[in-house]
Amino acid sequence: MKRGLFKTGAVVLNSFDYGESDRILTFYTLSFGKLRGIAKGARRSKKRFVGNLDPMSRLDLVFFHSDKSELVRVEEVKLADAFPGLKADIDSLSVGCYLLELTSEMTREGQVMPQVYTLLTGFLKAIEEGADPVAFTRFFEIRLLSMLGYLPHLDACVVCRKTDNDTQKRFSSERGGIVCRPCSIGSAGLIPVSSATAGMLAMSAKLDIDKLRRLKPNAAFMEEGERLLYDFIKFQIGKELKTKRFLEKMRKAEARA
Repeated sequence: MKRGLFKTGAVVLNSFDYGESDRILTFYTLSFGKLRGIAKGARRSKKRFVGNLDPMSRLDLVFFHSDKSELVRVEEVKLADAFPGLKADIDSLSVGCYLLELTSEMTREGQVMPQVYTLLTGFLKAIEEGADPVAFTRFFEIRLLSMLGYLPHLDACVVCRKTDNDTQKRFSSERGGIVCRPCSIGSAGLIPVSSATAGMLAMSAKLDIDKLRRLKPNAAFMEEGERLLYDFIKFQIGKELKTKRFLEKMRKAEARA
């Protein structure tokens, strides 16, 4: 990126306080991909930034880039959408935070992918408007993996390339897809998944949000899809996501209530 002043759409992925009055932020932007920036005096300002730099806010962002720092300097922001309906419900808010963390961990600075920005903002809006947050989490995961070039092989065996006609399949995160029975001998960490779940995941990786709204996944898809996708995501990024642990704690608490 050249030195200069730029404007773009952006979503705040995360932020933390820095020094006495500044804030460090990570954005996913429409025109520049993932960016890290500093908002000088953000915690003192009552006009420029107040309420506009919270995670999950969609902004019109103006920033200055210099070759002297890895951080861009946030000059001006205009709030485009705070997703108030999503933030009003703890379950939807938690899912939204997971989408933010997943996007942050799966993307890298300098990788310009406007389709990721569109995916993230579109899914946040869909969940706010009432889309099933659990199903749409699975759809977001598989769509993001596909966009970033990590789509697992879900139709044929990833080892021998032959179509696996078993109704109960085996998925290997290490190998990146379905492994047929003969090729799975001696393999560890295989995840059982039904043909129906594998097929719906493969299909949903190609569909836009409007078509995804029409899908009615069953309980087996929810359970199997979550286990398969998150194991694969952990293998790709090499760690657990904090928001995922929080979602699991919430689920256990609700089950005990």
